[in-house]
Amino acid sequence: MKKIVNYMKNERGSQLIEFVAVFPLIIFAFLFVWQMALVAYTVVVAEGAARDGARVAAVEGDGGAVYSRVESSAGGLDVLNVNTTRSSGAYGDEVQVEVTVALKTIDVPFIGEFDYDITREATMPYESSENE
Repeated sequence: MKKIVNYMKNERGSQLIEFVAVFPLIIFAFLFVWQMALVAYTVVVAEGAARDGARVAAVEGDGGAVYSRVESSAGGLDVLNVNTTRSSGAYGDEVQVEVTVALKTIDVPFIGEFDYDITREATMPYESSENE
């Protein structure tokens, strides 16, 4: 009987069991932080690409040049759509560029990838030439 009581009080291996129980939570927390970093990267790069596209549209006004500038500024993101509109604002003519990119995601086991799009826009004053 004394051997059984001693065996039940033995705590050998308890640290390993605690580590095995907590390890998936540590991995999940790491993946969550990494995904939030990817979201922040996507938002910042999409805003920069929209701003660069608006600069090109304000000077050149050509849709093809705007799209190629957005593509080169997107930094490896998948550009899904680029819309350019020209309108009259309170301070004169303005050009607005709206960029939609695919959000980079982590492929989580048993869940899969998420499919989200990020849309950002930028507005610049239209720089018309004197001949117009």
